[in-house]
Amino acid sequence: MTDNKAFPQSILITGAAGNLGQVTARALSDRLRAGQIRHLRLADIRPIPAVEGVEAIQTPISSREVAFDLAEGMDAIIHLSGIPTEGTWEALIPANIAATAHLWDAAVAHGVDRVLFASSNHAVGMYPVDRTVDHSAPPCPDSRYGLTKAFGEQLAALYAAKTPVRGFCMRIGSCFEVVSAKRHLQTFQSHADFIRLIETGLTADYRFEVVYGISDNPGSFWDNANARRLGYAPQDRPADFMAEPVDETDYRFQGGSFADAPLSRD
Repeated sequence: MTDNKAFPQSILITGAAGNLGQVTARALSDRLRAGQIRHLRLADIRPIPAVEGVEAIQTPISSREVAFDLAEGMDAIIHLSGIPTEGTWEALIPANIAATAHLWDAAVAHGVDRVLFASSNHAVGMYPVDRTVDHSAPPCPDSRYGLTKAFGEQLAALYAAKTPVRGFCMRIGSCFEVVSAKRHLQTFQSHADFIRLIETGLTADYRFEVVYGISDNPGSFWDNANARRLGYAPQDRPADFMAEPVDETDYRFQGGSFADAPLSRD
């Protein structure tokens, strides 16, 4: 684990009512109770489970005004909100593009040190399964959703180059409680390892980095040496989380069903 002195003291989590948002909120609320951070702010358009001592704000964050209000007083932002599946541009643009852009502007305006961005493996989902890619792989999105995540990565790179705000982009794989598909053997990340990656993003020294959200997965599509260089040390392997039955579908592309789905008209 990391040195508490380097740990941001005021942290905002967007998308705090989502699956990974709740996992992250629980982990950081433990740190709040232990006195290792001073202020934890949770935001989501949906109701947020109440946690003693934690500030919870139910609000849509796609508006610029709300983004600026949420970022005020924060040292770090963990940006997990957004639509997590393929969708129409009418839905994706405000939730996944505008909200992200507004939040980065708010981070600059309020002197936030860093933003951890929940990117996705679908930002590189059109790479074939027989190719190993690392953090330097250019975006190769498999869907409109994946394209919004590629946008977020490029936004983080731009702002890291031109403003003081650091960007930590996590190309999250399959972060679930169990391994339920053959593909997950390459893409799985346990919840505990996800928190280890979050902690790395909150404490490591960097300007802009892309890392993969995976556990210790032999034969993964992704070389995650960059995350390990920054201090990420996954402890779990997918074989220890196998469910029954397992979806045995084989895919041509790393994005799985997202890559195989046609780009339908809105």
